[in-house]
Amino acid sequence: MSEEIMAPETGSTEREGGFAANPELAREAGRKGGEIVKKRYGAEFYKEIGRKGGETVKRSRGPEFYAEIGRKGGEMRGIRAAEARALRPEPEPKPKRKRGRPRKNPLPETTQE
Repeated sequence: MSEEIMAPETGSTEREGGFAANPELAREAGRKGGEIVKKRYGAEFYKEIGRKGGETVKRSRGPEFYAEIGRKGGEMRGIRAAEARALRPEPEPKPKRKRGRPRKNPLPETTQE
């Protein structure tokens, strides 16, 4: 038994403005459609169409396109990290840590008289 997408009353989406006016309806329709395609063709189908799409973009825009969008993504990541650091409060300074091994026989405490 295949699951079918149940459409609302005939013409109701037109009266209400369609998917643009009701993005939740569009999201639900897309989710159900994706589930049906996955059941019918399997997860490999999505991998294959993604690969074909990537090859098409590479042919039309060239490999430099990927270098450019990667560079832009790296720049944005740097900007966002700097903004996040600026919003973070300054950490409290940590006390200096003693280096080396502790003495086996610690020195006796001296008292000043």
